[in-house]
Amino acid sequence: MKWTYIFSVMILFSCTSPQEKIFIPKDIVIAHRGSTYWTPEETEAAYRWARNMGADYLEVDIQRTKDGVLLALHDPSLERTTNAKKVFQDTNRCRASDFTYEEMMQLDAGVWFNVAYPERARLGYTPSLAKLKATDRVAVSFTKDGKVSDSLVIQETYIGGKQYVSTLEDVIRIAEGYCIARDSLGNRLYKTERRNGKLVYHFYYVKDPKDSEDRPGVYIETKEPDLFPGVEKDLFQHLQWLGWNVLTKPVTDTILYRNAKVRVGKTSAKVILQTFSPHSLKNLYAEFKGRVPTTLLLWQGDANMPHNDSVSYFENLKLAHDYGAQIIGPSIGGFPNNYDDLLTEENFQWIRGQGFIIHPYSFDTEDQTKIYGKRCDGMFTNRTDLTSLYYYKQGRRQKIVPRDAEKVLSDLEY
Repeated sequence: MKWTYIFSVMILFSCTSPQEKIFIPKDIVIAHRGSTYWTPEETEAAYRWARNMGADYLEVDIQRTKDGVLLALHDPSLERTTNAKKVFQDTNRCRASDFTYEEMMQLDAGVWFNVAYPERARLGYTPSLAKLKATDRVAVSFTKDGKVSDSLVIQETYIGGKQYVSTLEDVIRIAEGYCIARDSLGNRLYKTERRNGKLVYHFYYVKDPKDSEDRPGVYIETKEPDLFPGVEKDLFQHLQWLGWNVLTKPVTDTILYRNAKVRVGKTSAKVILQTFSPHSLKNLYAEFKGRVPTTLLLWQGDANMPHNDSVSYFENLKLAHDYGAQIIGPSIGGFPNNYDDLLTEENFQWIRGQGFIIHPYSFDTEDQTKIYGKRCDGMFTNRTDLTSLYYYKQGRRQKIVPRDAEKVLSDLEY
């Protein structure tokens, strides 16, 4: 009965090869939340580090504030990765959607990491120990299509220090070689205006003095999309505003590396979309028309993936095909997360048999790269250092020489 079912499903959608529709790089290093191992996840520190480590993509989970700002934030609650409970003592609110971004800028998203992982703590994640430096750098804010709209000269600024809950714009500007502009007290620089009754933020950035000149792409997940109705449309519009929507600002370049530097962020594959949600996958397809690389992530226990069996798996592969996904993102087993293994050799054959690209999550150890490395086309990794080294040794990513994780952190003054 099992093999009869598989054959019948394969007949339904084996006539096309999803990954042939658009350009998608192979053997890519996807910096999962920047890094959960070396840095406070999804912060400026995480994404500056991942960029300078030579990651091909900066992975970001998007949620939305009460006033419509798209954030880089993984958990539904702010409690684990910020001091929200301390700052907002008089309330039980703890979701991103409970606050405006101005309220959220009161939070610190870095100190918790030093407490949780003292063996990897860095003074540069701590606001009180940030370094004040004299500078004549020009801070800029951007307008539609990523064009500079305003500028001001900063005479002194902090390097490192308080880690904010990042915005999607922060991640993209870091990918472009910028970092957050701060005043002499270490606070980020921004201004607001009212436009059609809505508060609009203009954030300032400076050219990162420690920029490695690598230009990664961004790999964006609609996180908890049921909590944020319409987030897929918001994402389309935000990417257009930021100058990163390849549907409204087409790119044809497919050169991934030049002069030993990553330049994925300058190619037609500069953005990859991802989701666990079938409903969100359908909405992404409606907005992006299947013309932006898209990943259906798999998690055993979801309503659409109750078991790792042929029935569940092939229903998901058909779903991915029907709504324009070219990539499947299964979980892998192993320490430290001990996720369900959805990339067994049999799973691999099922996915490959339907012509999908494979981007599993998440790699933390050398053992995982050895077990799953030959079954995938890219890795969601918390250890860009280990993943880059694996690909380099395998001869699959020779143009980017692996870099030392702690040296890069020190060079960034963390």
